[in-house]
Amino acid sequence: MQPLTLLFFGSQGAGKGTQVQMLIDYLKAHTPNEIIRIDMGHELRALRDGGSYAGKLTGEVIDQGLRMPDFMPVFLQTKKLVDNFTGEEHIIADGLARGADQTRGYDDMMKFFKRDNFQIINLVISDDTAVKRLLARGRNDDTEDAIRRRLAWTKTDVMPQIELLKERGRTIHEIDGEPDTETIHKNILSVLGFSQ
Repeated sequence: MQPLTLLFFGSQGAGKGTQVQMLIDYLKAHTPNEIIRIDMGHELRALRDGGSYAGKLTGEVIDQGLRMPDFMPVFLQTKKLVDNFTGEEHIIADGLARGADQTRGYDDMMKFFKRDNFQIINLVISDDTAVKRLLARGRNDDTEDAIRRRLAWTKTDVMPQIELLKERGRTIHEIDGEPDTETIHKNILSVLGFSQ
């Protein structure tokens, strides 16, 4: 099979991180290809913790709960692939395409690397489910007001990127994010053509 190239979408609380990890474990067990994971949250936190001036400024943006200026995620995702991609790996990305410039940057990069057949997995949950799940994890910054602000920002800034990718001819799989994690995982494998 061709190596997979996937971009995950979904609001906070949709379970993207869990599903990405379950898919990576499946791919490691069932395919010979290495995997490049681009987790933008992880990349930004690593930059913040690295001690550079850019890292200090990144930390300020993260602490305020703001969206990073588009150039930084574009730079970090590009650097990761330029430094590590040989053409054979699966690419699993999460936390990218948060604005139009990021989306075009990612799409253009995939064209350059001959991976413009990439697919999008969009995990769909209700706002109430998101609030309930995020409050349950008990983080300091997860007050109901803060969560609802982030969910509103996801709708206005992030979800339009799916439409942009659709216009560019990318395949979008809408996956119900409400059931248990195993059911969601099976549904993802199914739309990707893996038989269980």
